Amino acid sequence: MRVAFACNTRHEENEFQVEYDPPDTIEKVKRGIEYAGHEFLFIEADEEAYESLRRLKPDLVFNRAEGVRGESRESHIPAMCEMLGIPYVGSGIMATAVCLDKPATKMILGYNGVKTPPFQVFRGVDEPIAPHLRFPLIIKPSHEGSSMGINYDNVVDDVEALRNKLGEMMAMYRQPILVEEFIDGREFTIGLIGNFGPGEEPRFLPVLEVDFSRFPDELGNVLGQKAKTVFDSSDNYICPAMIPDTLRRRLEEASKRAFRILDCRDWARIDFRMGADGELYFLEINPLPGIDYYVENDELSFYPMMFYAAGMDFSEMVKQLLDAAIRRYEIG
Repeated sequence: MRVAFACNTRHEENEFQVEYDPPDTIEKVKRGIEYAGHEFLFIEADEEAYESLRRLKPDLVFNRAEGVRGESRESHIPAMCEMLGIPYVGSGIMATAVCLDKPATKMILGYNGVKTPPFQVFRGVDEPIAPHLRFPLIIKPSHEGSSMGINYDNVVDDVEALRNKLGEMMAMYRQPILVEEFIDGREFTIGLIGNFGPGEEPRFLPVLEVDFSRFPDELGNVLGQKAKTVFDSSDNYICPAMIPDTLRRRLEEASKRAFRILDCRDWARIDFRMGADGELYFLEINPLPGIDYYVENDELSFYPMMFYAAGMDFSEMVKQLLDAAIRRYEIG
C-alpha cells in the first residue's frame, strides 16, 4: 500500500509549533511505514494539503496533522480525506473538532456520567464567577493542545488573580477561556489503540504516571508547557505506573467510556487526576497523540513511551496504528 504521513513539520522551537512534528520524528515514521511493508509518502498539512492529497491519492493516510489555523484545525485533514474518499488513521471530523474544544468535551462526558472537575467558560474578564466553583482554580485556553498556555501560574487562589490571568490569556489567545477547579493529586495518562467493532475493543497500553517530585518546586503540580519543554525528561514519568490493579481497571474503564462516547477511532491518549477523595477526574483527551522522538537523548512523547513500556518499539507502534485503520476500513 501507498501510505502518506500527513503532519505539520516543526521548523522552529516556539510555543506555536510545539505540537508540530520535528524532522527526526518524520524519519522514524517513514521507517515504521516501511517496516510495515508499505510505501512512504509525505504530505505537509498546509494550505496545499488538499492538492497534495488529490494528486498523490494514497491508499491510506496516517494523520498526525495539527492543522494550520482555526478552532477546528485538527479536522482539516480528515475532512479532505473524506471528500476525496481516502481512508485515514485516526478519529473523524466531529471527534477531532469536539476533542479540541475542552469545554464541549467536558460537557459531553459529564452528561454521560464521566467525572470531570467543575468548570466555567469565560468570554469576558468581568463575567460573574459561578457560585459552584471553589478555589484553587486552573485557567486554560479552550481550543489549544500540548499544554499550550498552561503553566504553574495558571493556578489561582483568589478573584483578583483569576481576573488578571483571564485578561492576560484572552489578550494572548483570543478565545473563550476554561476555568476549572484544580485537582491537586496524582496524574495519569492512558493510551488506547484499536476500535469498537465485531469481536474487537480498543486495547490499553501501560498506564503512565507523572512524577511531580522530579520537577522543580516552582512548577507546582502542574504539567504545563514549561514542565514539558524546559524541564522535560523521560525520567519524570513512571511507565508502567506502580498502581494496584483495581486503580488500573478504573482508569481503563473510564478511558474506554470516554473513547466510545466521543466516537474516537484507532488511537487516543486520555489524562486523569485523582482527587483527595479517591475519585478519578477526566482532564482531557487527545485523539492525535504526540509521537515526538528525540534521537539525541532518546526521549519520547507519552504515546510511544507507553509502547516502549509494553516491549514494542516505534516502528511496531506505527504498524499497529496502520493495522487498526486497515481493519476498520476492511481494506484488503
